[in-house]
Amino acid sequence: MKINVAKEPLLHVVTAIGGIVPTKSTMPVLYNILIEAQDGPDGFLKLAGTDLDISLSYNMKATIEKAGAITIPAKKFGEIVRALPDSPITIEQSGDRVKIVCEKSNIILPGLPKSDFPAFPEKSFEGAFKISNTVMRKLVTKSSYSTGREEDRQILKGVLWEIGKEELSMVSTNGHRLAKMTVKESLGVKEEISVVIPPKALELADRLCDEEGELEVVLDKNHIGIREGDVVIFSRLIEGTYPNYEQVIPFYNNKTAILDTIKLTDALRRMLILSNTITHRIRLFFKDNQLKVSVSTEEVGEGEDSMDAEYQDEELEIFFNGNYLIDVLKYVESEQVKICMETNESGILIVPAQESESERYLGVIMPLKVTD
Repeated sequence: MKINVAKEPLLHVVTAIGGIVPTKSTMPVLYNILIEAQDGPDGFLKLAGTDLDISLSYNMKATIEKAGAITIPAKKFGEIVRALPDSPITIEQSGDRVKIVCEKSNIILPGLPKSDFPAFPEKSFEGAFKISNTVMRKLVTKSSYSTGREEDRQILKGVLWEIGKEELSMVSTNGHRLAKMTVKESLGVKEEISVVIPPKALELADRLCDEEGELEVVLDKNHIGIREGDVVIFSRLIEGTYPNYEQVIPFYNNKTAILDTIKLTDALRRMLILSNTITHRIRLFFKDNQLKVSVSTEEVGEGEDSMDAEYQDEELEIFFNGNYLIDVLKYVESEQVKICMETNESGILIVPAQESESERYLGVIMPLKVTD
C-alpha cells in the first residue's frame, strides 16, 4: 500500500475515529485504526475503527499509488498526523510496518494485519428514513449533555430517541438532571419508535457529517445505522426500559421567574469560581422581582450577584449545582429564560421564555440539600 493524502481531512477523520478506540481491551487490534487503499478509477482511502459496540467507516479522497490494507495504533497515528507540517502526507506499507512521510519528517509505526480487524457490520440501508443534519444536530446537542456518563445504570448512559408520526424527541437524564428537545418533524414512519442510543454514536455523526447534509438512518431491535455520503456508523442500542421521565418533569410548578439568559449565565460563571469543586453549589434567592446568586465556600471565598427578575411569589431560597444550570442555559435560544419552581426541595423546570411553535426545549434540575 502506498498513498498520498492531505493532512487536514486526514486529521479530522483520524481524530473522530480515535474517540471510539477503547482504552482497555483484550484484543490488541482494537487499539488500531484500519487503513485500506483501493485503487482503480474510483479508488479511495478507507479509514475505520471500532470498540465492538460502535463502528465507524470513512471513505476519503487520496492519491492511491498502490492498493493494500493494514492496521496501525490509532492514538499514536493521530498524534503524529496532528504534529506533522501542513503538507501532503505519504503513507506506505512495508510488510507489517507503515512509513509516514511529510516534508522532511519520516516516521515508522508497527502494524497488525487487516485479517485481525473485526469485520465491519453489513447492514442494508434499504428502507432507511432520512433526517436533515440540522434537525439531528439540534436534537443531539440539546439533549445528550444530561446523560449519566458515570452511572451504574447502563440505560441512563444513553439518549432516548422517540420518533413519532409528527414529531421527534430526544431525552437524557442522570437522575439529578434531565434535558429534552422536541422538534415537529415527520420522518414518514408508520409506527412510533423508541430506542436508546449511546451518545458517542450520535456525537460521531454530528462531528463527521456535513452541516447542510441529510442522514440515512436504519433501525432494528439491536442496532442503529447512520450513513451520509462516505461516512457510515453502526452502533449497538442500549438494552432495557428507559425510566418514565415524564413523571419527573414538574410542569405544574406554580412559582415562576423570568430572567435575562445572558446575565444569569454570567452571574453563575462568576460565582462558580468560588464554589466547591465537587458539588459546585450555588445559592439562588428569589424575592420581590429580584434574584440574588451567591456562594460561600470555606477557605475559598464568597460572592454575590444581583439582577432583576420577573418574580412576585413568596421568597424562595434554593441551592443548585451551578454547572448544571449553565448547561441548560447554554441551549436556551431566547433572550429570556423562565424558571418554574415549587419548593426548595423539588426539581425546577427551565424553558425559554419565548418558545417556538416548531420546537420545544426544557431542562429539569434537582436541588442540592443545604448541607451538601
